[in-house]
Amino acid sequence: MALSTTVLDARFSNKIIYNSDLDERPTVDITGGTGSVFYIEIVTGSIAATSYFKIFDSADIDLSSAQSPILILRMPASQTKMCIISSGMPYTTALSFAMVTGAGDTGEVGPSATCTARIVAS
Repeated sequence: MALSTTVLDARFSNKIIYNSDLDERPTVDITGGTGSVFYIEIVTGSIAATSYFKIFDSADIDLSSAQSPILILRMPASQTKMCIISSGMPYTTALSFAMVTGAGDTGEVGPSATCTARIVAS
């Protein structure tokens, strides 16, 4: 997994979170606390089937349990999707996310090809 977090300006609390290898396993506790998500960009690249990007308000993710995400984005094969949340989507514990092939709460299998995520959060 190639995860990077960048703060663009010290005067603001927003940061850009970029994961260039989203297909392997969940990305957990990225922000280390509370905040809000303002922008999400997912690129499914060469993935040949529909997949699902899930965001969790949790410091850890167990995809085999019925842990409910706070957001699920359906991602068509080989597409880019951008989602702007102008007022922010708050998370009260920590920001974690995963890309899986199942739409339900217990979808735990990652897609068969590399996909990327870019998130702007506070």
